[in-house]
Amino acid sequence: MVFSMTGFGSAEVNTERWAAKVEIKSVNHRYLDIQIRLPRQYQMLEETIRQLISVGIQRGRVEIYVKIEELSQQDRMVKIDKGILAGLSKQWQELQREMDLPDLTFDHIFQIPDLIQIADPEIEWDILAAVVKEAVTNALAQLNAMRTIEGQRLAQDLAEKMDRIAQLAEEIENRAPQVVINYRARLQERLDELLSGTSLPIERFEAEVALFADRCSIDEELVRLSSHIEQFMETLKQRGPVGRKLDFLIQEMNREINTIGSKANDLHITKAVVELKSELEKVREQVQNLE
Repeated sequence: MVFSMTGFGSAEVNTERWAAKVEIKSVNHRYLDIQIRLPRQYQMLEETIRQLISVGIQRGRVEIYVKIEELSQQDRMVKIDKGILAGLSKQWQELQREMDLPDLTFDHIFQIPDLIQIADPEIEWDILAAVVKEAVTNALAQLNAMRTIEGQRLAQDLAEKMDRIAQLAEEIENRAPQVVINYRARLQERLDELLSGTSLPIERFEAEVALFADRCSIDEELVRLSSHIEQFMETLKQRGPVGRKLDFLIQEMNREINTIGSKANDLHITKAVVELKSELEKVREQVQNLE
């Protein structure tokens, strides 16, 4: 079973204190590239999220959007620098004796830099991490379900295209012997025209035909092409990341097809090679979507 690299999943988990909403989308990429969008105050959860994703996905560009909301209001810690306040009060009283000044108020105090510090309550990271992990796991499951369905559709389409490639290869194989037969006939006609009234030793004639047959032989290329097609079909049945292996097999098939096209001196084989290349290019484009 193969997986597509394209998918989407989302999930939300709520507790009495926390709400975590996660969206994950993945697209094609040569390697595994994880991009996490997380509120700055919760950045220490990034590595936990990254590990979860890397277990469930092996290849592709993955973007994760995490929204965390604190549902219950927790008391904030308020700290007043008493030293600053005492010094200010003393100085203010001295100024009041010298000039007509009002008493200190909260409005005055709040405007003094660094006098009052307000700290957020301490986060219970284990509890928050459990909430986020559950949301990520659920979203990842949804994403992989979509990737599985898309992967099955791609595998079916690739199998159909590979059947067509195998059919074209068989047509070329059946046609190959006729190339030498046609060459023998054409060579005999040309010799009859050129050597009218004379004769050419049969040994020389057969040697020329044998040389041509050897030069245009595509037996080895067809055998290797058939082997690559068989490996491709077997790989499609495997579970896990197979995209790179399939891409390699496509390169090898393309190499054999190019050699067949350059060696086979025949119009029918040339047409089949053109169609082979067209089908193989369609396969290559589809394989780019597989993990």
